[in-house]
Amino acid sequence: MTSSKSIVFDFNAAGGPFHDPALLVTVSNHRDLILFDCGTLTGLKTRDLQRVRWLCLSHLHIDHLIGFDHLLRVRLFSDLPLTVFGPPGTTAIIGHRLQGYAWNLTSGSPFIIQAFDLPNSPDQRLSGASFRCHHQFKTEPMEEIVGFPHRMDEGLSLFWQPVDHGVPCYCYKLEKQFPPKFSPEIAESLGLRPGPWVKRLISEPDFQMLVDGIMRERVWLAERLLQPPERRSLGYLTDSKLELPLVDELQAFFAEVDHLICESAYLASESDLARQNLHMTTTQVAHLASAAKVGELHLFHLSRRHMENGPEKHLQEVQEIFPSARLLTRKKNA
Repeated sequence: MTSSKSIVFDFNAAGGPFHDPALLVTVSNHRDLILFDCGTLTGLKTRDLQRVRWLCLSHLHIDHLIGFDHLLRVRLFSDLPLTVFGPPGTTAIIGHRLQGYAWNLTSGSPFIIQAFDLPNSPDQRLSGASFRCHHQFKTEPMEEIVGFPHRMDEGLSLFWQPVDHGVPCYCYKLEKQFPPKFSPEIAESLGLRPGPWVKRLISEPDFQMLVDGIMRERVWLAERLLQPPERRSLGYLTDSKLELPLVDELQAFFAEVDHLICESAYLASESDLARQNLHMTTTQVAHLASAAKVGELHLFHLSRRHMENGPEKHLQEVQEIFPSARLLTRKKNA
């Protein structure tokens, strides 16, 4: 892999296309990992689960949360906190799951879980609770925090969009922004030599500098010396009926993402069944990816009614519209 596009996101399905969904994501220059949904986790290595810092739940059906106890068991004495994001009701459900066990022998554990209910509206704040292992995971309300988008880490932001699955349900977009690149050639033309001030120009909003006897503001300097920051993005979409106006909203939400990880539950001939069960068909997924001009389309979470026949028919139908689509599979050596 030679381009920054190809190395920003590395992702691995915890199971095969018919398993309960779970997607492990590694972001370049970030040590901690992100888990989208928490279904089948048995295919992931313990050392990777120990690095999961964020868990983003699409919704709270059993197939998307059944692996939570496995994750909890692996992380029980970890000093890396786990932050759980999900639709309204997530905090309560996580609290109930944690109270399903006795915790009298874990008082020495530093492990902390923070859970947040993501709001439907971008102008609302995030509400949540903290669960500390050495307090037997009792619910401790937290102060509300600023909402959309959520800054997860340096240069890493999380966006979400409600979808239609009969219960509160979200799709996600993960965006990585790189620092702007400095142009030494233009700096030289202005009589400026690179030095420690370059780092300040990139990071400090109130930076000023003397240029040709004139004190210049950061905006003036940045317009001339810094290239626009490069962004890379990954989308995650599962468990939703696709009808207007949601289709238009999702096309805008996922516009030109580099990778779209998307369910492909039903075949094109099963549109009535897909609508009834609030899922998508192959052709709907393909048309969405094409209209949104996504870079790569990876299919997962196929209906188990097709397990015996395999996923090839799903892939074929999608590729007739979006030729570069591929199946999301578990990496054997991951």
